[in-house]
Amino acid sequence: MSESTAQDWPAGMPAVDLGSYVRSSGRESELVNELATAAATMVASSIGSAEVPDAVLSQAILAVGANLYQKRTSATGAGSYDSSELVGNPMRPALDPMTQAWPLLRPYVGVAIA
Repeated sequence: MSESTAQDWPAGMPAVDLGSYVRSSGRESELVNELATAAATMVASSIGSAEVPDAVLSQAILAVGANLYQKRTSATGAGSYDSSELVGNPMRPALDPMTQAWPLLRPYVGVAIA
């Protein structure tokens, strides 16, 4: 997160290194920083005023950020399964980027109501 500006990062959210977590290339650093900021913002808005340990927040931000990152490389159709021309992940990430974060956050924020 070192390249993100401080005003973009939600207050109270711990810094994470999403680029290392998703093993992105150096040329994607701007995208990865934007995704990390979006993930931190999503986690911050989901927890509200709940007290969540920084270690749990970091893991939740990484989980959401990785989901957002994988969405751009995942297959959008069945053609990817049988085409060697398409480079992508044949497994789709969760439609809700918060899916992997909820089990981490639930003990601190309770049950989410949509």
